[in-house]
Amino acid sequence: MKSSLAVISSLLLIFSGIALADTSMDRILSALEKGQITDAQAADLLVISITDQNNLPATYLEGTDAVPCGTPALLEAYRLAGEFDSPLADRPPLSGPEYTFNSPAGFFKIHWTDSGEDAVNITYANTIAIAADSSWQVQCDEMNFITPPPDNGVGGDDLYDIYICYLGGGVLGYTSPSGEYHPPDSTQACTASHIVMGSNISGIGQRVCTVAHEFQHAVQFSYSYEEPTWFMENCAVWMEEMVYPDVNDYIAYISYGENALRTPWMDIRSGSMYWYGAFTWPWMMWDKWNYQAVREVWEICSAVAGLNMLPAHEEMFSNHGTNFESFFMQYGLWRWFTAANWFTGCGLYDEECTLWVPGPRVLPWHIVTTLPFSGDQTAVYPPETYGIHWITVDLSSYQDQWILMEFDGRDGFEWNLGVIMQSDAGDFSFNWYNGDAATGEVTVSIGADGWDSAIFFPAFMSSSSLDHLYTFDLSATTGIEGSPENRDILDLNVSSNPIQAGGFVTFDLPSDGNARICVYDMSGRMAASLLDSEMQAGSHTLQFEGSDLSEGTYFIMLFANDQVSGQKVVLTR
Repeated sequence: MKSSLAVISSLLLIFSGIALADTSMDRILSALEKGQITDAQAADLLVISITDQNNLPATYLEGTDAVPCGTPALLEAYRLAGEFDSPLADRPPLSGPEYTFNSPAGFFKIHWTDSGEDAVNITYANTIAIAADSSWQVQCDEMNFITPPPDNGVGGDDLYDIYICYLGGGVLGYTSPSGEYHPPDSTQACTASHIVMGSNISGIGQRVCTVAHEFQHAVQFSYSYEEPTWFMENCAVWMEEMVYPDVNDYIAYISYGENALRTPWMDIRSGSMYWYGAFTWPWMMWDKWNYQAVREVWEICSAVAGLNMLPAHEEMFSNHGTNFESFFMQYGLWRWFTAANWFTGCGLYDEECTLWVPGPRVLPWHIVTTLPFSGDQTAVYPPETYGIHWITVDLSSYQDQWILMEFDGRDGFEWNLGVIMQSDAGDFSFNWYNGDAATGEVTVSIGADGWDSAIFFPAFMSSSSLDHLYTFDLSATTGIEGSPENRDILDLNVSSNPIQAGGFVTFDLPSDGNARICVYDMSGRMAASLLDSEMQAGSHTLQFEGSDLSEGTYFIMLFANDQVSGQKVVLTR
């Protein structure tokens, strides 16, 4: 029965346009897990899959997806080999006479040849060198990430070494700490490294973005090479945009296959191809708190040897007045307002996210147009740990009614339920709720009046090998009473719309905490800040200070604790 369900699930995914990723790394690690190969054999195969794919056995190669970055496979190989001074993927020999030159800014030494399978011309090599300097200047000089440590002259001097070699199978580049110098006075798992760039990357945009991507790995190794690769890849793809904002080579990762928008039920720590398309995770940190928040995660990781990625996230979130659970639930909101769902002034991501098409995936079984309605996690995929499903409800026929969501997750596990209320005019409201710790149940009632749609998203927050099953019932009725959630909203309003400078903004806070009210113009730029302070629970009124704003349309956004509310207003004189 399990086998049949797996086949059905795979077919459903194919018919719904979701490509199932399967890489050589996946197959090798699967064979290791099943006891078919030893740790040493797996390590060798992982290295071959990146550096010498023509000699990889067909069982690990045929029909697999191409992996653009070889760094994760090599890191896994080194960990399996048990030591980082093994000869796995050491400095590569070139197929012809080795030429070297220093990059224009003097940060890198480029190693290349003009004969054999590794051959490139000097123009190609110069492109790599200039991109490397740009990557250093943005990541280290401007964003203040740690610079990679010197390698004790292994490449001829202490400049960072980049080798240009032929890499087959779709691999564009990799960063390797194999056999490299470990600073003895470092308190973290810090290591020198080198980069190998493919000699056959045809597009200049892809070439320079790959340099930015791989150099971010070199920077990460300056903090800790022991951390899991999911966040390494999240950050490396995000960094492509930081260094080359006009190239947008990263868009392919979010447009198809497994990624944070198209397969939101996957664990945010997933590997394979998902981690490339989950750059949205550090991107959200950047948009909320600037790039220092991402850097802070790495700084915390570097403080203690060993695996500290999730605790480092938790500490960084705490430093910014929130926690992992709250940030993750807001992540469900932020991902929803992407592609066609994004609008100027929503205060979530930036306009770049309109390029992340086709956008958030709602499974066909989770599109609700008529009530009552009952559903479950579907036969496709239950949400993994830190995975969600979006469930949309069309409210056009229920304007004078209340919508009751009765959610029931598998008993004994931690479930949350996010609720987004959205109008076509651009207003929205967001809140999330904890499920009962014993039963996994949570009931929420919402007034449909003035809203065009409701988006519910269940989130599984526990770790378990058991299937993460849930059911839900949606109904519409009048006069629902007795549900505390009915009033657990921010209730953001203005004294009039159109509004004039000197008008008033009112809002309710269900609990004490920080409240921030911002005004965004139609370009998405924050035009004014009305409030940013600790507030007590209850109703509040403040003056709309719009004397410095020109007439036009704006969005007023209220961010308070775990909730967000927004309203579109017109300013007149």
